[in-house]
Amino acid sequence: MQKALLSLVLICSVTLKTRSQDNQTVLTDNPLKTRLDSAVRAASLTYMSDPGTVGLSIAIYKDGKNYLYNYGESSKGSGQLIKADQLFNLGSVAKTFIGVMLAEAVVEKKAKLEDDIRQYLPGKYPNLAYQGRPVRLVDLANHTSALPKSSRTFPPKTMDSIKNMSLPGQLHFFEAYNQDTLLKDMHQFKLDTLPGTKYDYNGNAMTILIMLLERIYHQPYEQLVTNYLKTHLGLYDTRTKVPVNQLSRFVQGYKDASRSVQWYDLEAYPANEINTNLFYPGGPSMNSTMADMLKYITTNVQEKDPAIKLAHKPTLINSDGSGVALAWMTGNSNGKPFLYHSGRTGIGFSTLCSVYPGEKLGFMILVNDTISQDNVSALQEKLYHATLQ
Repeated sequence: MQKALLSLVLICSVTLKTRSQDNQTVLTDNPLKTRLDSAVRAASLTYMSDPGTVGLSIAIYKDGKNYLYNYGESSKGSGQLIKADQLFNLGSVAKTFIGVMLAEAVVEKKAKLEDDIRQYLPGKYPNLAYQGRPVRLVDLANHTSALPKSSRTFPPKTMDSIKNMSLPGQLHFFEAYNQDTLLKDMHQFKLDTLPGTKYDYNGNAMTILIMLLERIYHQPYEQLVTNYLKTHLGLYDTRTKVPVNQLSRFVQGYKDASRSVQWYDLEAYPANEINTNLFYPGGPSMNSTMADMLKYITTNVQEKDPAIKLAHKPTLINSDGSGVALAWMTGNSNGKPFLYHSGRTGIGFSTLCSVYPGEKLGFMILVNDTISQDNVSALQEKLYHATLQ
């Protein structure tokens, strides 16, 4: 697979130019040789027609074949497309890794989805139950925990830093908020309904699940997840911590084309590596490359790994057919199930990962702007229909 991906990167290294709907020149490596190429071009130029966009990268896995398309620029004015080995932040797509790690703990018989989370906590937490029903591991993973969405009430300045991932000047605070601090704050939590009955998207619950996985495996989450990704999925370039000497590999993020995001300051916080996780108060995060994410969607489409397959099993199903698996959102298209998760991060990236195992199809979309997650979703929908032609 690695040789195939390298060949794909080399093939896509030729930069062409195409015209958007407003007749502006847009850089691309789309070879325009197939019907799929043409359909991707039409969908991509619609997205890129917004003057606030900068760059777009699309990875597609279809029927055992890999496709990679890039439009625009990795940094405004550079004249360079996004490359498959450049780093970007996944935002909330990183939550799918947490779901897989919980599934792996179940596969290894270290935990059960129905376990009361209090059995992994030191001391007593009578408050982590509602009318006798405890919060279970599965409730954390499918956003039905009924827990508060923040571990504590943070000052407005701190919350702004968390939302915008403004690392300079705040990293010392984030590092001080550790597992012990979270455990202490959890004594003050109040549940608002029966766990497992009501969906309410909750990043704080995912953060708690990370902490519980650390306690189950007796190792830091960074070490746990990166080891699994390397040994099971072949992802060697996906991690929360980025060495300082690798920061130049990052795609430049933007709020829009006129507002770039400078998210690290080595003078303010000199270190050998920058942790973009913001861990306990900020929720999970992860950095990756399109080369790695193409492997990730491939693995999720094929469902050969036992933990991946378990992570896809719906744990909450709504009347309209939508639902949640282990962190993955689930849906139904023409009677065939699919899974997806989006991400939007304060350092200037929007992402969308979606897989259709029954159709041998998967997508990863990266844009280095945060203009509209709806626009990214509309792009993915067009790409999906393009693959059916």
